[in-house]
Amino acid sequence: MMDAVAQTRSGIQFIEQERAFDASPDGPEAELADRLVGRWYVELPRSSKTEILQVEELLVGTSLIDLNGEARRLLQASSADELAGASLARFVAMTSRPAMAELLEKARVGSVEVTHVCLLTTEGAPVGIRLLAARTGEGDDRLVLVGSESSLPDAALDELIKNEERYRRLFQRMPIALWRVDPRGVKPLLGDARDAGVTDLVAHFNRHPELLDLAMDSITIAEVNDLTVQLFGGRSGVDFIRPIRSYWTARPDTLRRVIGARYRGLPQYTEETQVCGIDGRVVDVVMSMAFPPPDDIDGDCLVGMIDITDRRQAEAQLRELQDEFAHAARISMLSELTASIAHELRQPLAAITTHGDATMRWLATEPPAVDRAVKGLEGILKATERASAIIQRIHRMAINEAAQCTSVDVNAAIADTALFVKHDLQSRQVALVLNLEDGLPPVFGDEVQLQQVIHNLIRNSAQAIAEGQCSRRCVTVSTARQGDHIEIVVEDTGPGIRPEQAGRLFTAFETTKRGGMGIGLTLCRSIVTSHGGTIEPDMSFCDGARFRIALPLQVSP
Repeated sequence: MMDAVAQTRSGIQFIEQERAFDASPDGPEAELADRLVGRWYVELPRSSKTEILQVEELLVGTSLIDLNGEARRLLQASSADELAGASLARFVAMTSRPAMAELLEKARVGSVEVTHVCLLTTEGAPVGIRLLAARTGEGDDRLVLVGSESSLPDAALDELIKNEERYRRLFQRMPIALWRVDPRGVKPLLGDARDAGVTDLVAHFNRHPELLDLAMDSITIAEVNDLTVQLFGGRSGVDFIRPIRSYWTARPDTLRRVIGARYRGLPQYTEETQVCGIDGRVVDVVMSMAFPPPDDIDGDCLVGMIDITDRRQAEAQLRELQDEFAHAARISMLSELTASIAHELRQPLAAITTHGDATMRWLATEPPAVDRAVKGLEGILKATERASAIIQRIHRMAINEAAQCTSVDVNAAIADTALFVKHDLQSRQVALVLNLEDGLPPVFGDEVQLQQVIHNLIRNSAQAIAEGQCSRRCVTVSTARQGDHIEIVVEDTGPGIRPEQAGRLFTAFETTKRGGMGIGLTLCRSIVTSHGGTIEPDMSFCDGARFRIALPLQVSP
C-alpha cells in the first residue's frame, strides 16, 4: 500500500516537474526532459464506459494529439505530425490493453496511477514503458501520459515469444514457397534515381541495364521456408541465402517490373513468371510480392510462389486441342464454301484463258502485234497472281498448324473474308456492308483465326436471315478504335437473339440452327479470348442480332 502511495505522489511530483520544464522550453532542463521521459497528449472519446467489455472501444476512440521528442523516439516516429490523430489502440499491445484502459479511466476522474505496459512502435516492435496518466487541466477528456523505457512486462514478453513461435510455424508450414527478401542493398540505387527525377524506373533500367545487374547483386534472400527448398531443389534453407541474381536469369524482366512497382509505392505485385532453381531447373510460378509501407524503406519484402508447371502443361495441351478443333472447324467451313471458292477461282482462270487466246491471235498476225501481245501476257500474270492468292488463302485455312501471331491489319483481314463469303451471301440474297474506319492501328494475333471468327459471325447472320425469311436482308461489319482496343461489330437484320438464349450462346453443342453443331460461337470466344479480347452479344440491339468484339492494340516492343 505504501508503495502505491509513493508511486502516486512521485507521479504527481513528476508531472509538476514536467510542467515547470514546459515554462522554459528553450532551457537545458527541457532538453533533458525530452531525453529522459516521453509525453503523449491524448483525447478520450466522449462516451467511453468503464466496463471491461468496452476496453477496445475506449482505446480505439482515444486519439493522439501530440507527443514530445522522447515519445517519438520510443515509437520510432519521424515527427509528431506523422502520428497526429492516430488511435491509441494502434500503439498498445494486446496484453497491455486492459491495464491501459484502466489507467485512462482512473486518470479521467482525477486519480494518478502508475502502471507497466507494452507499447508498439510504428514498425510493430514491442517496447516496455513505465507509464502514468493525469488530466491536463484542459477538460476531463484530455490527458497526458508520461513514461520512460523499461523492461517488457512478463505477459508481453511471453506473448512476444509465442507470437514469434507462431510466425515460425506459419512461415515454415505454409503450402506455398515463401521468401523473406532483404532489399536494403538497392536503397542507394533507388535514392539516386529519385534524386535524378526518374519517374519510370522500368524505362530507366531499360536505358541502363547495368543498374539492373547492380540491383540483382544488391538484393538478398534472408530466409526461405521448407517448401521453397523442396520446390527449387535445395538441400536446406541455407543454400538460398544469397543475392537474387541466380534465380532470375531466365526472366530478369520480372525483377525489373517488381523493383519498378516498389519504386512507385505499390503495396504488392503479382505476375506469372519463371524462377531458376538451385538444381538448374526453370520452374513456372505465380509470384506475389508484398512490400513494406512506403515510409519503411528498410523493411523486408515477403514473396510467395505457387508452382504452376502442371497448369502450364495442361494449358499447352488445351491449346493443341483448340488448334485441332479450330482446324476441323475450318475444314468444315471450307466444305461449305466450295461454291464460293469455285466462283472465286473461275474468274481469274477465265481471264487467263481469254488473255491467252488474245495473245496467240496477236502473235499470229503479220506482222505480229507484239505490243498488244505483251499486254495480253501482263493480263495473264495479273490473273495468275489473283488465283495464286486465292489458293494461298485456302491453303492457310486448310493446313493444321499452330497459331502464327503477327501484326494484323483488321480491316484487310475483314475485306479478305468478305471475298470468301460473297458468293454464299449472294445465293441467300443477303447484302454485306463494310463500314471500316480508316487508319486503324494493327492488333497482334493470328490472322487466319481472326478471319475465322469474322466468317463464323457473318455466316451465322446470313443463315439466320435466310431461315427467318426476313424482308430486310443485310449484314453489316464495322470497325473503330475504342481507346486501347479495336472494336469489331457484326450486326444483321435477322430475327435477333431471344433473352432466354443469351446465357447459352457460347455453350458448346448448343444450337438453334437446323443441322448446326453448336461449336461456331464457342470457337469464336475461344479464339478471341486467346488474343486477349472479348466477344459479347449486344442485347440492347432490337433490329436483329449484334456482336461486339474488342481486340487489344499491338503493344510496341
